[in-house]
Amino acid sequence: MSSERKKNKSTKDFWRSCGFLWPHRGIVIASFLCAVIVGASFVGGLSTMLPIINVLVKGDTVQAWVDRQILAGRLGVHLLQDDPRRVKITTIDQRAVRKHLSPAAEAGIPEDTELVLNAKGHQELEKEDSWAVLSNLADRNKTEADLLTRDGKQYHVRLLPVPWYYRLARGFASHLPTDPVWTIAAVFGILASMAVFGNVMKFWQEYLASKAAVLAINDIRRKLYDHVLHMPLGYFGLRGTSDVTSRLVQDTGGLMEGFRAVLGNAIQEPINLAFTLALALAVSWQLTLFVILFAPILFVLIKKFGKKMRRANRAALESSSTMLSQLEGTLIGIRVVKATAAERHERRRYNTIMREIVHQNLHMSRIDAMSSPIMESLTLILAGVIVIYASYLVLRKQTLEVSEFIMVMACLAGMADSLRKITKVSNALQKSNAAAQRIFETLGTPIERMRREQSLVENRVKLEPLGREIRFENLTFAYAGAPGNAVDGVTLTVPKGRSVAVVGRNGSGKTTLLALLPRFYDPQGGRITIDGVDIQDATLRSLRRQIAIVTQDSVIFPGTILENIAYGTNLNVIDRTRAMDAAKRAFAHDFILEKTGGYDAVLGEHGAQLSGGQKQRLCIARAIYRQTPILILDEATSQVDAESEHLIQQAIEQVMHERTTFVIAHRFSTILSADVIVVMERGRIVGQGKHEELLTKCAIYRQLYERQLPVEAV
Repeated sequence: MSSERKKNKSTKDFWRSCGFLWPHRGIVIASFLCAVIVGASFVGGLSTMLPIINVLVKGDTVQAWVDRQILAGRLGVHLLQDDPRRVKITTIDQRAVRKHLSPAAEAGIPEDTELVLNAKGHQELEKEDSWAVLSNLADRNKTEADLLTRDGKQYHVRLLPVPWYYRLARGFASHLPTDPVWTIAAVFGILASMAVFGNVMKFWQEYLASKAAVLAINDIRRKLYDHVLHMPLGYFGLRGTSDVTSRLVQDTGGLMEGFRAVLGNAIQEPINLAFTLALALAVSWQLTLFVILFAPILFVLIKKFGKKMRRANRAALESSSTMLSQLEGTLIGIRVVKATAAERHERRRYNTIMREIVHQNLHMSRIDAMSSPIMESLTLILAGVIVIYASYLVLRKQTLEVSEFIMVMACLAGMADSLRKITKVSNALQKSNAAAQRIFETLGTPIERMRREQSLVENRVKLEPLGREIRFENLTFAYAGAPGNAVDGVTLTVPKGRSVAVVGRNGSGKTTLLALLPRFYDPQGGRITIDGVDIQDATLRSLRRQIAIVTQDSVIFPGTILENIAYGTNLNVIDRTRAMDAAKRAFAHDFILEKTGGYDAVLGEHGAQLSGGQKQRLCIARAIYRQTPILILDEATSQVDAESEHLIQQAIEQVMHERTTFVIAHRFSTILSADVIVVMERGRIVGQGKHEELLTKCAIYRQLYERQLPVEAV
């Protein structure tokens, strides 16, 4: 229980399923690069807020604003940002002092010192004067300068180098107009261009993410379908076909949404978050780090919501599987439902299942809907705390400008939006993890045959066509959970070309015994050999290519009549003449020609346009077409009408002389022509011989024959 609980607390199954994205890594990488470009475009557009604020509110220019940032860095100080007419050192940057990167402190320049171009006493200065000071000191070619203060003092300072990004910004700003209106228009034009480019990249990012997800799910479905085809029949008996269908369709669909979330918002939003965080740190690291202190609270909430979502989604998937089982059973048996007037009963049962599904889906909806309001409420409280702290930095410590505060708040808004979307991603991942668990449960189920490489390692042999005999040696088999053996110590030898009829009461083990021959099940004891080779040591392909089976349930596949007759062989090279001959021998040729299109007529789901007898004759024709040395007829004439049964029986008798045949039938007209009759009771052989011999020596056979005799005589 503890290991299961530990498993449910992680999303390791989902991340394991992401391995299917590896073959499409080129698409994923391209999508990631597009996401990086989108994030850069987003932050680039956001960063234009600072120059726009300065131009609109303060009447500054972009060139002067950039020069002010350069000068502050070259001197290791904080400059007054609110008045473009003044170049005033408000405080010395203590971080720069500790790193010995504050030339102003080295020169002994005090705080609250205003720099001027020319000493003008206390007369009013013009913006052009301050812009000239900034332009002069921001020139990267200038490494030293004599600073003139407003009170007439002069300081000689060294100037730190101008970083490359500020050089680029200064060069770009120099091409902008100085007129405020045209400056804003130019900046907005740049912003619009970046937005359009970013949206184009966003389209490609989302498209490539979806493409990678679709291709990966296609690979998973193919692998899962291939695995399901090779699982033993016992799995379907325990799970049912509806559960397998649910895993192939619904669970893989849920996993696709997880892939899209991971390749979409799970990549894009952290990138946006990282870029925005970097911009916020560059503007004001104190305020940004203060906000980051609240990150653990958000992480705990996201994890808690994800855990609840994972549990709810797994329950919903299991309920959906039950619903599919109900639908399948009802629709397949719709005639029985109508004949017994059981519509009300089926409706009540379906409504009960649907109520549970609605309950689970509403539970997931509550969790999903609850996450956003809680996160937004927490964000609102956080914003209030940030505003209070920012007010302290602006009004008391004077280490943060109003424009910088507005910029940081815009960054935080962008970060909050990214966190909100990441919360949705977390919920999507938890849903997908529940689906991934069920998918890997299926893929982890052992299959009934080894892959080619494993077969070579284990030296499995390729069976040659039957040449001498088939032997059942002390064979024992029991179904899982059954109180007794279905086959108990059966020993039987069948020479090549002989026909064996297996009879017995219902549940005597007839069908189970013959299901062991093609290895639909593997025995717990004993063995079956073909020409002395244990079929456990042979490859399944070589074994099953020797066996043709006609079951009591007529199975018709989507496709044409011709393709159904040739099913199990290479459909690209169907021998039409051979198929028509098989149909004639199964007495199916005449009704086939009556269909529109004849042998090329397309059959619908389960061959709904055919009668039971017609479907059974097609299955018999399929067995004849394959020309296998071994034939198993399990109640092959059970759905054939009395008029054609005699003719079909003649065809079966002819085939029985050409192949080694096993016949299971209740009608003695089918059994009497067999070379030997085997009587089974409770998994054991209780009689063996010809009809007349068994009538005198085997009481069970005699009882079966006497019960059938009145029917045969009619």
